[in-house]
Amino acid sequence: MLDVEPNVVREIGVCLNEEERRRAEGLRLERDRRRFVATRGRLRQVLASKLGISPSEVELEYGHRGKPHLSHRMGARDLCFSVSRSGDVAVVALSTRQEVGVDIEAVRPVPEADEIAALCFSASEYGSYTALGPEDRLEGFLRRWTRLEAISKALGCGLGQPSSWDEGDWAVRRFVPKPGYIGTVVVRNW
Repeated sequence: MLDVEPNVVREIGVCLNEEERRRAEGLRLERDRRRFVATRGRLRQVLASKLGISPSEVELEYGHRGKPHLSHRMGARDLCFSVSRSGDVAVVALSTRQEVGVDIEAVRPVPEADEIAALCFSASEYGSYTALGPEDRLEGFLRRWTRLEAISKALGCGLGQPSSWDEGDWAVRRFVPKPGYIGTVVVRNW
């Protein structure tokens, strides 16, 4: 949960590095700054607990498309992670050896869902989406969207970036991080 008391945000924020603090300060809304600090601080706490170090000692590096990963100096190269934030909720997924991706979305109307689906979903995904009745469309869209986003995050590429992947390469699990949210976590099968 990201909407925590200001003193908790200050405590969590102590472990952020200078770049993360600058990113937080660059956010226009105070709510977004607090949520960013809480997300990054909690990510650092989770990683630090796995590594046996303090959260401020966690060193992150970024791939050429912005995917964060542990620095090569951290010594735990087999620890993979992914983080997602939507509204007042964030989740962290961890995996050893296999790439992992996670995405969550608040369940709220997406007026352009049909257009997004036509552009981003595979032919089979789009067909199964358009076959849904109106009452199932929003949840159906979000289930497919979070899956697509989670795989893109695991691969370290953005949607629309050229990448080749086979859906069968991924173990996919849906979850509900909090009522009113939909999530998907994926782990590479090999």
